[in-house]
This record gives sequence, C-alpha cells and structure tokens, in this order.
Amino acid sequence: MTLKEIASRIDAHLKRFEADPKINKTKRTGGMKLSRFYNAGSTDSGRYVYVCYVAYQGNSHLSKSEGTRYLAWLDAGNVGTHRQALRAKS
Repeated sequence: MTLKEIASRIDAHLKRFEADPKINKTKRTGGMKLSRFYNAGSTDSGRYVYVCYVAYQGNSHLSKSEGTRYLAWLDAGNVGTHRQALRAKS
C-alpha cells in the first residue's frame, strides 16, 4: 500500500469521527467549545503520513510503518489518535 492510500484511508476515518456527534463530543472550557476532532484529516508528503486532529494544534508525522499500524487499528473499529494506536498492544 502506498503512503497516499494509507493517508487517504486514515483521512476517511478522521472525517467520519469528526462528523459523528457521539464520537466528537463537544465540551465547554472557559466559555469555549472544544471538540476532539476539528478540521481533522490526513495527507502524505515525502516519506511521511501527516495526521491532524484539531486544525489549530498542528499535525504529526508518521512513518509508513506507523501509518500502517494506525490504519489497521482504525480498521479494527477503534477510535482515537495515532498515539493511542501505537501504545496499544499489537
């Protein structure tokens, strides 16, 4: 699988998470409404897959093997960030 395919499939999961109010619960903090996913997405560039969960917080880069592990974790029905996926026991 290419980086572009990995990023595209992760992107689809993140967009689905953002659109689902049960997954993307909003909480109020200091008068602001905060969501777990906001303009979330994934893309590829160079030798990395970039993931972004909250647009104004920047993105993280994943190697191809990390992106593949994260995608497999998402495909297995899990919801969350790559950090949660990479900490999970394989």
